[in-house]
Amino acid sequence: MNKIIFLTLFLAIYSSMAQSIKGKINQVKNTEIILTGYDGFTKKELAKTTTDSLGNFTLVYPKNYIGAASLEIKSVKNYLVILLNHENFSLQWTNHNDFKTLRFINSAENNALSKAMIINQDAEDKLAALKYLLPLYKTFPIKKEWIEHEIKYQEAQFSYFLKQLPSNSYAKYYLKIRKIISDFPITANQYPNRISTQENEFKNIDFENNKLWNSGLLEGLFDGFYQLMETYKNITEITNHTNSGTNSWLTSLDVNPLRKQEIAEYCFKKLEKRSQFSAAEYLALKMLNQSNCKLDEKRTSLFEQYRKMAIGNTAPNIILNLNTKKSLESIDSKYKLVIFGASWCPNCQTDYPKLVNIYKFLKDTYQVEIIYISIDTNFDEYTNYYKNAPFLTYCDSRGWDTPAAKNYFVFATPTYFLLDKELKIMAKIQSPEHLEAWLKSKNK
Repeated sequence: MNKIIFLTLFLAIYSSMAQSIKGKINQVKNTEIILTGYDGFTKKELAKTTTDSLGNFTLVYPKNYIGAASLEIKSVKNYLVILLNHENFSLQWTNHNDFKTLRFINSAENNALSKAMIINQDAEDKLAALKYLLPLYKTFPIKKEWIEHEIKYQEAQFSYFLKQLPSNSYAKYYLKIRKIISDFPITANQYPNRISTQENEFKNIDFENNKLWNSGLLEGLFDGFYQLMETYKNITEITNHTNSGTNSWLTSLDVNPLRKQEIAEYCFKKLEKRSQFSAAEYLALKMLNQSNCKLDEKRTSLFEQYRKMAIGNTAPNIILNLNTKKSLESIDSKYKLVIFGASWCPNCQTDYPKLVNIYKFLKDTYQVEIIYISIDTNFDEYTNYYKNAPFLTYCDSRGWDTPAAKNYFVFATPTYFLLDKELKIMAKIQSPEHLEAWLKSKNK
């Protein structure tokens, strides 16, 4: 009797903490289905089940999760984005290769999402046609006026639909952010006069909001914004507007230092990858000077590389042989390329053969000496991989704890530093190709 009471109580508590999705996907039988949610830049599994022989399934997901999720069918390339907001609902999908055959039952959130996508696509199609016609009717005032009026009407359709949704609708929030993201490339390519409007939309976002962190849209939001800033005319404008946007999310996340660190790391790497080095440096220094944000060791190294290893600074000396006291400083060469890599690193495996092939040319043409610091912890693997290197290699088998890596604040491989004879940092190289291009431009 006690066991029955306990089981009944457990089921009651469990059901109060969970929501369910029941569905049928006709063509997907005896197949695993996974419901995946989001936490910032990270995906997390919310539920998993297997369809029966008719394609029926039930997924039970946490009631406290409000956000977007992807419904992933094993062995099927496409996935379905659904919105979760305290709803027990059903879906029927006659053909998983055709989204038009998808139906939601008892889900205001997902029906709103589906309707909004249709409204937006319909408006975009009409706008493309109207804007094509507009210059053709510039000598016909009445028709021109009608077209202009219709353009304004179609441009307002999506916003009007969002306004009709209740304030507690997750679809209302999700669609607003998604619209901002989808407009970034359109603004950049077709309507540069809208850039300032989109900047303000980005700056007004509450970046600490759980609705955003559970949306799966963070990457698209930051990627799109920083790419849009590159449409400004010169590097100074690009950097200033980029930094202004960075300040907006830094301020917004003052109340949540951990989330600030996560976004800062993502944006820093993204800015570096897009060669926005001034903006990356600005972000790094802002993070290092935050009084309310204690960085972990990895992120400290990430950002310190811009403060202590900035171009123009003097790089630390590296002892390469304890017996002979040979060091980086003692190498007599116009340029010294210090590389941190490892035999197990995929990108290093791509770059290393290229470096071997161009080493003699670089040495003879530009007086470049290469010093390759391995992060390997297995000395035999290091020896086997680099045994035929024509340049100097070094490994103490201490991995990321090797003093050179710590002194240079290295957090990833491969990492390149091009130094002059006196160890002044001349450039942060991205690849062998970048090295050749830099040398060529500076030694004409």
